[in-house]
Amino acid sequence: MTSVILRRSTIIGTPVALGTLAAIHPMMPQDNLGIWNLIHTLQIPLVALLGISVLLLLRDVRGRIATAARLAVVPWVAFFAAFDGVAGLATGALAGFAHEHPETSATVTDATSALGDSLFLAAGLPLGATLFSMIVFGGAAVALHRIGAPAFAAVAVGIGGVVWTFVHPLIGAPAMLVFLVGALFVELSARDPRRVAMPAARQAQA
Repeated sequence: MTSVILRRSTIIGTPVALGTLAAIHPMMPQDNLGIWNLIHTLQIPLVALLGISVLLLLRDVRGRIATAARLAVVPWVAFFAAFDGVAGLATGALAGFAHEHPETSATVTDATSALGDSLFLAAGLPLGATLFSMIVFGGAAVALHRIGAPAFAAVAVGIGGVVWTFVHPLIGAPAMLVFLVGALFVELSARDPRRVAMPAARQAQA
């Protein structure tokens, strides 16, 4: 019972928390520096929990696609945490310094722009986060559907996770709601005794 509670708390609570943060996400740190820094601090552990949610949904699911999705969780979390969490906090620190020292605002603006350019062009962190999100959530969607999860629920898991990764400050809240609905249906169908399990041989080939 305890394991089921922890499992469902993670699967349900994580997208609710991330959706809430996305709903209050300022477009720029200057809009609300305190909220900006809080969001980019909390997102790092919450993104790890979202990855764990995918692993929980894929528990006991065999096959190459499910394995690829599981293996991609760690690099996805790393890329996203570096791109959004660390870079967001660095941008917030620069914005805070500019607020306290108005005479340096032009220099800080140039530094912020250089930070964004270096992260995107040199390291390709946003691209890496997006690509790995497609493997994690897209792979999970395919693997879950192949073992009998409702098609709309599997698609919701995939679309919700990828869209949130890519544009969470804009439509992250509805994206996490979509993920949550899909994950709930997958979880409930997995616990339904009437569900017909995929034969082991077919699942191994998935």
